[in-house]
Amino acid sequence: MSEIRYEVREKDLIAFNEHQMQNTESVQKVLRRHQAILPGILVVLSLLLMVLAEDILAGVVVGVAAALWGGLAPVYLKWNWRKQLKQMYSEEEKACILGHYTLRIEPKELVEITDQGESRLAWQDILRIEADKHYAFLFISLDTALIIPRATVTKGALHEFVKQVDRHITEAE
Repeated sequence: MSEIRYEVREKDLIAFNEHQMQNTESVQKVLRRHQAILPGILVVLSLLLMVLAEDILAGVVVGVAAALWGGLAPVYLKWNWRKQLKQMYSEEEKACILGHYTLRIEPKELVEITDQGESRLAWQDILRIEADKHYAFLFISLDTALIIPRATVTKGALHEFVKQVDRHITEAE
């Protein structure tokens, strides 16, 4: 059966958490607020200053501040979230999560081999697999997944592996 080997690093763990955060409504709401709503209010204030108060300089300053806020606030928020995510895991948790993995597809289950040992996951216990340009995430629960970074795969073809896993998950439903 198909098998892949790869390594999960700390930056991969953070990427998974960012992936999860980007799909939550509360994070989208915060980003919208800082990218559109607050700058929009500042632009209206800027126009009011320029038209009603006839203070062009103040209007331009507030308009530039709105543009900077809209562009830089999301960058700051993402940087701050990454910083918090790094502090979220203890060294013991990182030791269990990070490291070298081997995943092997068998007819009735997926076999996960790590430095801590071997575990088996029945296909019906795996919710879904999501793949993008840099990662494949094999979801075991709504907020837990096996992280497979494309850059660290040392054995096996990830694209074929993802197709086979998806087929097994679909057949198990």
